[in-house]
Amino acid sequence: MSCTVLIIGAGRIGAFLDLPQSSSVQTHAHAFSAHPGFSLVGFVDARPDRAARAAEIWGGKAFASIPEAFHEERIDVAVIAAPDETHYRLLKTLSDRPLRLVFAEKPMTGTEDEAEEIVRLYRERSISLAVNFSRRFVPEVQDLRTRIASGEFGRCLSGSGWYGKGTMHNGSHLIDLIHFLLGKIDDVRTVSSVQDWRDDDPSCSAVLTLTGGSQFFMHAVDSRAFTIFEMDLVFERQRVRIVDSGLAIEMYEVRDNAMYPGFRDLRPVATIATGHLNALACAADNVFSHLEHGTSLWSTGIDGLQAQAICGSILQGCVKNRPPSDIS
Repeated sequence: MSCTVLIIGAGRIGAFLDLPQSSSVQTHAHAFSAHPGFSLVGFVDARPDRAARAAEIWGGKAFASIPEAFHEERIDVAVIAAPDETHYRLLKTLSDRPLRLVFAEKPMTGTEDEAEEIVRLYRERSISLAVNFSRRFVPEVQDLRTRIASGEFGRCLSGSGWYGKGTMHNGSHLIDLIHFLLGKIDDVRTVSSVQDWRDDDPSCSAVLTLTGGSQFFMHAVDSRAFTIFEMDLVFERQRVRIVDSGLAIEMYEVRDNAMYPGFRDLRPVATIATGHLNALACAADNVFSHLEHGTSLWSTGIDGLQAQAICGSILQGCVKNRPPSDIS
């Protein structure tokens, strides 16, 4: 018997970034409807017309509410693809339902305290909780993590990253990727901010100190100008650049400089195309393997909580650094 899936939020990432015939998998609807282990029962959305349109494209039904969906169908997995400000309420509501797993878009909640509450609730009620930090599901990024952890590249010397559209909304992807590839962040110092997203979620630039002492420079770029998500990591024997929102990984090796004896520099050696455009398909595979075989989830509620805690500290520093006249 296939696992049944309900998608809550029939927006872009829920249903409308791609179509069933698209070559890439960029929506939850595509990921779960195409997977042989899942059966999509339908959609719930605050706008019934969007839920109905999503059901026409992907199958299943359009439900007027979450209670109606659970009254009419057996549901194993619920996907939260609704706006950020609804996540906490929806996670609380779903914790009372007979679910096996909830797959939520980030951020999980509005505050660290709320995120801690959700993680505790789901643990107590034996409901698995996954968070869509999409790059964790990409095989090439997982391979990169393995190579870093093995010591192949040597010690991390420094790093930088660029993002926009909210510290919590998009910056959390950068923070989580640091956690995934490099480990714990011990300290944050907020430098500046740009108001390019919601009033309570500006994009902040910050200096992050990692366990081991290396620093990572987090640069906020005004998303009203353009979209960017990149990471640049410098190790003792390698430089790694994650570019084009994660669609490619550029590798540079340390080599002796041919012109200047005794000097060493970096030379490009490879550009690796990643499966980032199919990250949600990989996520569906991971969710299925977790439910059927007990495989560990690549991105959990704990990961969501840790990223949210660091983003919260960065945002607190942003408030402290504002001139007094700017603080309401």
